Amino acid sequence: MANRQTLWVGLIVAFLLGYSIPVWAASSRSAQPLAVTTLPAYYGFTKTVTLTNQGRNPALNVKAKIVLLAPKNVYAHVTLSGYSQEPSSTYRDANGNLIGVYTWPSLKPKQSVTITLHYQATSSDISYRLPHSYPGYNTSSALYQRYTNPKWEASKINTDAPPIKAKVDQLVRGLTNPYQRAQVLFHWVAYHIRYNYKLKAAGSALKTFQARLGICSDIADLYVSMLRTDGIPARLISGYVTDNGTGQGGFHQWVQFYLPQVGWVVADPTWGRYGYFASLEDDWHIPLYDGIRPDISVHWQYANHTASSAPYLAIHYHYHFVTEQSPPQARHVKLPLVSVTPPVLSQHNALAVAQSSLQSDWHRLIAFFHQYVIRLKIALASL
Repeated sequence: MANRQTLWVGLIVAFLLGYSIPVWAASSRSAQPLAVTTLPAYYGFTKTVTLTNQGRNPALNVKAKIVLLAPKNVYAHVTLSGYSQEPSSTYRDANGNLIGVYTWPSLKPKQSVTITLHYQATSSDISYRLPHSYPGYNTSSALYQRYTNPKWEASKINTDAPPIKAKVDQLVRGLTNPYQRAQVLFHWVAYHIRYNYKLKAAGSALKTFQARLGICSDIADLYVSMLRTDGIPARLISGYVTDNGTGQGGFHQWVQFYLPQVGWVVADPTWGRYGYFASLEDDWHIPLYDGIRPDISVHWQYANHTASSAPYLAIHYHYHFVTEQSPPQARHVKLPLVSVTPPVLSQHNALAVAQSSLQSDWHRLIAFFHQYVIRLKIALASL
């Protein structure tokens, strides 16, 4: 009994100091899951897309490509539960996002069309129990070739840009463990790049590095750039955080990096001063799509027109999130057959996951307090 009390006192002290504590799965300690998700939160949300022809001539053969679902991940589960209009086809893009294709033969001047998509989502805290050593990367694999390629997303990521490469080489000199190298790069970004509260984007990893200033997308771009420059596969995640520590939500970008024989590991460098390396210390992150791409892209043909009367399609989209108190009933909609085979990404995530069965009131209280500390830290930093 005394040992148990000592353990709980130690846990509480650690939380008071702001440290992240990994949670073991109660069902089997011998299983040693690499990632453990706890304290899930449940959400319902809608995505509404409206296209309006603001020109004076019809827009012909209109085709809209809308992201329906991001690839699966271990800390959040998003399902498409309904829609106002079924896509004519779907496919997977190069990052594994499921894209819905919507077509209209013509949109008359001033005509609008609206598509509403309904979703259910679960988001969880996640911590990792990772190996101390790793084999080398399979540098000939499609995953490695894509996510370390300097030409991939080059306009934003600037992989191997000389100033970034010089800093990366300086920071990781002498380190061979990819986890340690990723951690060193993460901490440098977290403590040397200031957040631009004027919400003006730097626009690329290199510009962020030079200015030492950026918004969340810039900070994520820079971390991905430094990882790829160091030969560690990395990708961008675009999504929504339902709470930024001050009770407000908004769009956000974070990162996943790849470890050999492990898979994709999450990190959020924008909030890196509060933890968030190989962990998400909240249940707020909901991924919407992977990689640098538009959420919606639209193409159309012109009718006969002069330059001053060309049809112009305005795109408006909106997300609305609602917190739910219990797991939503599973509802899935049947989509048209995917016309393009998903890339190899899905078969490279070997990460084992366990839903923690430590659901006692005491454990819930401690975890709730941990989230409260994180919220307080972020709120104080934003003052």
